[in-house]
Amino acid sequence: MAQYNSPSSSGELPDQDESEDEKPESKKGKKKESTKPKLTTTQWWRSEEFDKKPHQILDGMVKSMEDDQSGRYAAYKEYERLFGSAETSYGDDSFRGIATDDLSQNELQNTIETLWAQVFKNRIVPAVSVNEADWDEWDRAKSYSRWLEGALDEAEAYECAIPQAGIYSLVHGTGPIKVGWKEIDCSGPKPVAQITVTAKNPRYLLVDRIEAKHGFPRNFYEKDHVDRWVLFDAYKEESEGFYGTVEDRLAGIERCTANDDLELGSQNTGKCDMLTLREAWHLPSGPDSDDGKHVIWINGCTLVCEEFSWDTFPYVFIRFGPKLEGFWGESAVRRLAPSQKNLDKLNRKLDEAQSVMGVPRIIIGNNANVKLGHVDDIPGGIILCDRPDQIREWNAQCATPELYNDRDSLPRKMKSLLGISDFEATQQIPQSMRDVSGAMLERWTGQGPARHAMFHGEYENAIPKLAYLMMRQAEDLQAMGYDVVVRSPAGSHNKSAIEQLSFKDVHVDRSRLKVKVQSMSDLPQTFAGKVDALEKMKNANVAISQQAAMRMLEIPDVQGAQDELVSDEEIIFKNLTHMCKTGEYLSPLPFDNHDLIIQMATRYINKYRVRNDADGDVVALLAQYIDDAIAMKRGPGSSDPNAPPPSTLAAVGGGPIGMPPMGPQMGSMPQGLPPMAGPAGVGVATAPDGQVPGGSALGM
Repeated sequence: MAQYNSPSSSGELPDQDESEDEKPESKKGKKKESTKPKLTTTQWWRSEEFDKKPHQILDGMVKSMEDDQSGRYAAYKEYERLFGSAETSYGDDSFRGIATDDLSQNELQNTIETLWAQVFKNRIVPAVSVNEADWDEWDRAKSYSRWLEGALDEAEAYECAIPQAGIYSLVHGTGPIKVGWKEIDCSGPKPVAQITVTAKNPRYLLVDRIEAKHGFPRNFYEKDHVDRWVLFDAYKEESEGFYGTVEDRLAGIERCTANDDLELGSQNTGKCDMLTLREAWHLPSGPDSDDGKHVIWINGCTLVCEEFSWDTFPYVFIRFGPKLEGFWGESAVRRLAPSQKNLDKLNRKLDEAQSVMGVPRIIIGNNANVKLGHVDDIPGGIILCDRPDQIREWNAQCATPELYNDRDSLPRKMKSLLGISDFEATQQIPQSMRDVSGAMLERWTGQGPARHAMFHGEYENAIPKLAYLMMRQAEDLQAMGYDVVVRSPAGSHNKSAIEQLSFKDVHVDRSRLKVKVQSMSDLPQTFAGKVDALEKMKNANVAISQQAAMRMLEIPDVQGAQDELVSDEEIIFKNLTHMCKTGEYLSPLPFDNHDLIIQMATRYINKYRVRNDADGDVVALLAQYIDDAIAMKRGPGSSDPNAPPPSTLAAVGGGPIGMPPMGPQMGSMPQGLPPMAGPAGVGVATAPDGQVPGGSALGM
């Protein structure tokens, strides 16, 4: 086995015969101290330690990485050309009209658009779930969910960003969505900001190929093109995070070369004045590290250099196809390109055969006494032969039937490569399937979604990630002094209205919540199929909420319908939580669901008794709530033999197992007036002196 030795500073091995006493003083009794890794010229986030500006390192480094990945950018342009992109920035004159030589049957584009429509037609809305929450936290989580829905609406995520990212994911293999912000109102006492969601073309994005080998790079780069005067206006004042002085920034913007990026494809600087703006992010090296960095720069000038504390980039990625290694996904265009090229070749061959052979011909003998001038004024050809009296028509076969069959089978083959069924492509049931049973038809139509379930999952997983990034961005904006206000559907008090929700009023600590969405990838695609699937889930006692069921059926105004369905449970849960937290009693009302009160309050008592800090007086209040519901359900003077016993307090009297001992008169009402009725569905507390406290017990 080879032996490796640490070389000395001179490059030579140390003398093996040197004794301990003969060693220099620096080598005796000195413990080796741990030091940080040495700095390298690629660590742009430590540019200050090199006494350099960030752009002095980033300009050359990014250019080197772009040259290294020129093949990826060339492939992206080829994918866009095959898809039929009309992008003219390459200078290829794509808008030449329809009378061109490259006009063809673009089944590749049709197939991708069909899959895109099937996956991204669903509007997946994130919902916030809070663990071990009381009613207040639960209601706050519902408001947080509505805030997220409003933030996504105002950012036009479902109209612009998500559909565009879906096209990028199919054409390029990766669909990036960037989360940012912009200031929208500074007239009030507190400035208001809006969270933005934007789809980015992956040919404008960059990661180091070696660093991203396992899919988790620590550095991320983006470029864009911005008008020079927009940059002047954005960086003409001092602001936190801006780099250098105002004079340095404006001078750098003024001297920066315009239209110098190959993506612009224009050499005429007189038409526009666009500068290449670049951004770079470096993730912190550890939970307690402060070396995270965010830089914005143009050629020769750094505009922004600030700390970056997130443990992820401000991007969500939707990828098509499985990824073995690396960062970028596989393009669906690349998978379909061979079939599309074969289709183009067969179409050209058939077109040529039809133009040559697809015209009628007349065979005429030399002595047939036919004047050629009488028959040469019609499309076709005249063939002279040696048979004297021969006159007959001849229609030659243009191509073999097999050639036509091969050409006609390619569109179906391309759809099968992406898992698209004939029903999804045409929305028509084939004649051969119209007499089969409903169960068989449901299995057949469900084959397509099952084939591209992974792509459905990519979309569904991207929505919670997008929600978490928007939460983080809102938290940062709140720390910066901004308020993030969105318009969203109102709560249960007014389902048809729109209310304004401020982030500070709905914010819940991210460590206590989880964002979830209802998976739709495994459901049938027809409405009847979805209804049947949900009915089977119900018969199998699968726990699924009414709201989730209506979302999967794509019924409009889901939130409003859900609020009506669960209003009985909500008011009971609200009253139980209030009594448990404050010790104030809330009486049931005549129009409450008394059977539901008995069930929910019983379960709530048992759940409360498990707690180590359970209070017997609180249990007595909750038991009184059950007693009053039983009495109200029976009505005055009722003698129903099947009614529950007159008091449930006996079940808790004397301190049951698992409960601390209770005092006398457990469950008795507080002294003073009996409970008073409040607004519909809301119990009103009474104070010990018999007076109604200011406002209801619900804080209204």
